[in-house]
Amino acid sequence: MTIKRRVRRAYRAGTRLDLAGRTVDAAFLAGLLREPGRLDLAGARITGALDLTGARIEAPVHLRRCVFERELRLDHAELLSVNLDECALPGIEADGLRVAGDFAGRDMTVGGDIWMLPARIDGTVELDRSVVQGSIYLQRAEVGGGVIIRDATVGKGLRLAGSRVGGNVDLTRSKCGAAADTGAAVNAGGMVVGGGFFSHDLVADGEVNLIGTRVAGSITLQRAVLRGREGRHALLLIETQARMLTLRPAPESAGTISLRDARVGRLVDDPVNWPAGCRVELDGLTYERLTRRSEDVDGWTAGQRLDWMARFTTGAALGPYDQLAAALRRDGREQEARQVLVVRERLRHRAKGRLGALWGAVQNVTIGFGYRPGRALLWLLAVVAASTGWFAWSGPLRAVKPDESPTWDPFLYSVDVLVPLVDLGHDKAWDPVGADKAVTLAVMAAGWILATTVVAGAGRAINRGGQ
Repeated sequence: MTIKRRVRRAYRAGTRLDLAGRTVDAAFLAGLLREPGRLDLAGARITGALDLTGARIEAPVHLRRCVFERELRLDHAELLSVNLDECALPGIEADGLRVAGDFAGRDMTVGGDIWMLPARIDGTVELDRSVVQGSIYLQRAEVGGGVIIRDATVGKGLRLAGSRVGGNVDLTRSKCGAAADTGAAVNAGGMVVGGGFFSHDLVADGEVNLIGTRVAGSITLQRAVLRGREGRHALLLIETQARMLTLRPAPESAGTISLRDARVGRLVDDPVNWPAGCRVELDGLTYERLTRRSEDVDGWTAGQRLDWMARFTTGAALGPYDQLAAALRRDGREQEARQVLVVRERLRHRAKGRLGALWGAVQNVTIGFGYRPGRALLWLLAVVAASTGWFAWSGPLRAVKPDESPTWDPFLYSVDVLVPLVDLGHDKAWDPVGADKAVTLAVMAAGWILATTVVAGAGRAINRGGQ
């Protein structure tokens, strides 16, 4: 029985046929697929180009462990399902492809590109463990299920920009090289994902672009190796939205990670073990909570996160500090939130030049920018005690009007001089000279400085309460 007769009989019976390396003509298969039946062929060597351009095939196309001599052409074809597990192909051209079920190509070897834009796959696209020497083009595709590309190798970039995926996008343990034109290893900008975006242990030798991507579930970059090329970003999450973001790059990652204007519900990262070669942009990032993974043993402190921000963040925006303080407050970590806000005020005053930095230093030392009001009382008591001790030793002072002056009291005199806008009748009744006058002026200056810093701190406290 000839190969064609065997293939036709198996096709009409809907049974699997293993040709064990025998050849079959691609044009014969294309003609056969237009007849009722089910193609389930394994181990075939397909000569010529299997061209199903524009065809409407009512039969599933299952070609496992087959070797294709030419590219598989599925442009604008309408198919029930496609299975190319363990096949070797020069390339796949499937622009505008429509598949009612799954498009599977596990363990494939593709010498060139896979073109599937803008394809519509009602089921799942699954390319686990495949090796694609070129690029995978899935831009503007609509996938009802998930896009599963685990343990795969993509030589020249994975392109998913503008696609809509109903399930998960899973790139776990895959390796992606950079596209020659964009330098991106993964370009999923503007993508809409109904599930999660998982890339545990991903190796991206080029930019990962998730600008404007919306993910209903979680974005997970756990132990992912992110390497930006030629000064480009390693990861772009600008204006990205997700319920949770896990961002823990592998130690060998390098390049800038941008979270500008991203919005996530929960943020899971690791400032203590952040890669030395990664800078991070936090301007405009908003999140509700900072959390840990269930397997984490040790947490981080506000001091450790502040040190991470000082070492690795770019720009001089103060918003990231407000965001961090707000998240700490939501978790009941009020003291650490105040610690963050003190650092924020310190940076804000330093940005105003020398005078601003000096005034900021005074506020920091005296009342901690209003976040440590107890310091003002300590300073007040210290100045009063020092002033009282001095005037008890050097006094009494000479009375301005001896017949009208009150009884000399170094404590009341010190309080009257120290506290502005309060008149106890003592500071005007006595006339200090020499060293006493110098001490009086110093106490008066301390009073005005303390009063001004307290008012400034109270203003910040009122503003916080109104927010």
